[in-house]
Amino acid sequence: MAVHLPWNDLKHRRARTIAALAGVVVAIVLLYMQLGFYGACRVSSMRILGLMDFDLAITSARYSYILESHHFSRDLLRRAMAVEGVAATSPLWIAPATWRNPQTGRSYDTMAIGLDLGKTRLRSQEAGAQLDALRRLDTVLFDRASHPVLGDNPVGTVSEMAGRRLTVAGEFSWGAGFVAQGIVLTSRQTFDRLSHLGRHQRIQLGLIHLDPSTDPQRALAELQRRLPEGVTVWTRSQVMAQDRRFFMQDRPIGLMFTSGVAVALMVGAMILFQILASEVTSRRSELATLQALGFSRRRVHWMITEQGLLYALLAFLPATLTALLLFKAIRDFTRLPLQLSWELAGLVLLLSLLMCCLGAVPAGRRVCSVDPAELF
Repeated sequence: MAVHLPWNDLKHRRARTIAALAGVVVAIVLLYMQLGFYGACRVSSMRILGLMDFDLAITSARYSYILESHHFSRDLLRRAMAVEGVAATSPLWIAPATWRNPQTGRSYDTMAIGLDLGKTRLRSQEAGAQLDALRRLDTVLFDRASHPVLGDNPVGTVSEMAGRRLTVAGEFSWGAGFVAQGIVLTSRQTFDRLSHLGRHQRIQLGLIHLDPSTDPQRALAELQRRLPEGVTVWTRSQVMAQDRRFFMQDRPIGLMFTSGVAVALMVGAMILFQILASEVTSRRSELATLQALGFSRRRVHWMITEQGLLYALLAFLPATLTALLLFKAIRDFTRLPLQLSWELAGLVLLLSLLMCCLGAVPAGRRVCSVDPAELF
């Protein structure tokens, strides 16, 4: 009989149960949103490097992440070519710039990436197939997954970047998420004009491609031995992990979403506590009767926890559907990489059950204060 009591209690006052479920749905949706933004932040931190195809990377020893990479001499790439197993190298230039929305005329921050055409390899086949279009000066490839504030920029669009007129020679879809509002790919010659620095002998990243039979760790160790102390050599996974660590731990936005997950869990637990505490208060006489019939306080306490778990399970599906709609709306409006995956849904379900247990613990303690002798 005790197994059915929490369920029967939910069915007894349906209007109150629906109102309580609405509160639990809000708490679970809050978990979805915080975890979704946290995941989008992690993906964004590695998105730019993820566009490039490479095995090893050479950076300045002061490298923090892709937008704080500092410079070093391009001559080091020539020295890297002397290492056994290195098949090719390609330099990379990165600079913040402003893109003029061709529809509104307003300018917004974006990111220009300069490529050495013929050497740079991209993981986006769509972008890689159009690199020859950049051989003409003052042309760019525009990322159509950029933030909508940058406007529509189909092939042939003439706009301005860093005060210089440019023509969109092609489009590709990639997205930079939280790192930048948009990405524009250019040739080295066009990049020099945009940056107004004319310093293409100073690069920010050196991308290294190895022969298929070469051991990356062995090549890395040899490069570190031959190159000066002012640079660092990374494997692909290492440099991307560095970008993720810096963005998630040192940047304010990463810290905000990391702490937001904990706050969402605490808020949800408080909502559940208020709901279950109200149930205990309104059912004092019934709970006292159960104890008078021989139910232990621990068993009655567990019934309160079971009721909290039922709230979580019943609210999970409508909360998931709500989060799915919100993710789509935010993704369409901001182009952020918000995805509701099975892994995310499973994690939210586990956290929701944990959240309900956390809320049930203090609420169940009120059962201990119910003395049957005082009520009968």
